[in-house]
Amino acid sequence: MEDFNMELHHIIQKLLYYAKVKLGLQEFDSIYVQNQLLDLFHLTSMENTSIDEKAIENLQVPDVLLEELRTYLKENTTYNDKEIERLLVKVMGMITPMPNDVISHFTTLEKENPQTALDYLYQLEIYNNYIQKTAVDRNLYWKAEFPTNYLEITINLSKPEKKNSDIAKLVGKKDVSYPKCLLCLENLGYAGRDDHPARQNIRMIPVSLNDEHWFLQYSPYVYYYEHCIVICGHHEPMQMGRRIYANLLSFVDRFPCFFVGSNSELPIVGGSILNHEHFQGGSHLMPMMFSHPIIELENKKYKHTKIEYLDWYASTLRLTSKNKEELLDAAEHILAVWRDYQDEEIDIIPHSNGAQHNTTTPIARKVDDNYVLYLILRNNRTNETYPDGIFHAHPEYHNIKSEGIGLIEAMGMFILPARLERQTKELAVLLNDVSMDVDEYFKEHEDLKIHRDFITRLRKQLTHPLTMEEAIQYIRNEISTVCMHILGNVAVFKQDEKGNEHFMSFAKKLDL
Repeated sequence: MEDFNMELHHIIQKLLYYAKVKLGLQEFDSIYVQNQLLDLFHLTSMENTSIDEKAIENLQVPDVLLEELRTYLKENTTYNDKEIERLLVKVMGMITPMPNDVISHFTTLEKENPQTALDYLYQLEIYNNYIQKTAVDRNLYWKAEFPTNYLEITINLSKPEKKNSDIAKLVGKKDVSYPKCLLCLENLGYAGRDDHPARQNIRMIPVSLNDEHWFLQYSPYVYYYEHCIVICGHHEPMQMGRRIYANLLSFVDRFPCFFVGSNSELPIVGGSILNHEHFQGGSHLMPMMFSHPIIELENKKYKHTKIEYLDWYASTLRLTSKNKEELLDAAEHILAVWRDYQDEEIDIIPHSNGAQHNTTTPIARKVDDNYVLYLILRNNRTNETYPDGIFHAHPEYHNIKSEGIGLIEAMGMFILPARLERQTKELAVLLNDVSMDVDEYFKEHEDLKIHRDFITRLRKQLTHPLTMEEAIQYIRNEISTVCMHILGNVAVFKQDEKGNEHFMSFAKKLDL
């Protein structure tokens, strides 16, 4: 690169001003960062150019600046696309205040108001493009109303679709790479490689949970507003038990404006990264949190704790108490009984071949002065009929979602694969032109074959052809219904008379 390339000098100057007004880069640090950028781009001096400061101040995301730099690098260097994207992350990391500076500012704000501190970190991660808000805003979202509850449906256009079989391989996996996984503290400032994303623009906040070292960061995918990840400081597998429940409550003590939950520790019913203990949370109120109780369990053992069974698709107990230790005692007791609970009539078997099958998906909140802990009862058994999980999305629904149902979906927000955005439009053609032969159409759209039964059923329901807009909405409505059925598949006790009878058998075993 030429030393006096005015275009590049101009871009650098705009980035530095952006860092000042949006990221809080201090003047003294700005000189240091300027020289780092000059070195990065093989420049030996800085030439001042005229920039539109007002235009930069009005930016809500850095996309325009990054696109300028991306275009320059494509036209003036030999970097490939992956190298350019990693370089852009590096630049955004360089102009973002150092991790300790961010922590210091977060801590100062938290003393006044925890929500203000969380908002600061969230906005910082948008401004420095760790959270790629423009891409996130393209995700599709709709609310699906049902007679007693509602679901939130999103089609995430940036999240890759994962297979349960690949997730299961992480259990007991020997870690030899650096960083060991996507959640390790070692990601802080990591430059990335072809098989691991660059993380130079990430910033994390240390969090002590019951004297354990954890840290808080935001998810780059942000499935919902302020979608955070709370990560154990040590690379250790997911667990379940009183310690986990206590850590969840400790987190909401510090950040009562957030909920936080843990995916189960077992394959199929657990999270996508089983080899590193972590939680997920945020300020968003999930559909499950608005569900009503259908049974309040008689409870003489834990007198200051209300235990309710919710009218929710997934089998969920809600524990409410001002007494944290008693609530933890109750939760620990419920888990212990559930661990060994067996009801073969409805396919609940707790152990087989030395493997544990029963566990919980716990979610914690603070509501006024009360601790609220939701325990979603889970089982990860498989059989010949359901090799992907008896209490998992059944095969007839895999065209919509085949991934494991983690805590976010279990609470009523579905994260569906990006392919559905395109496939919905392509399937809509078959509802618009009902004379079109499905098989012939599928020859041109091979990946639509997974939807054969789905679209055939929808066609049979039609009384007349639909406009393309109507057809898309019709398909979305059906996707919503499928999501409801998937949560019904997940339920160990179905939401019907038989299911309630079997739940009451479990409730008696609790001996409350």
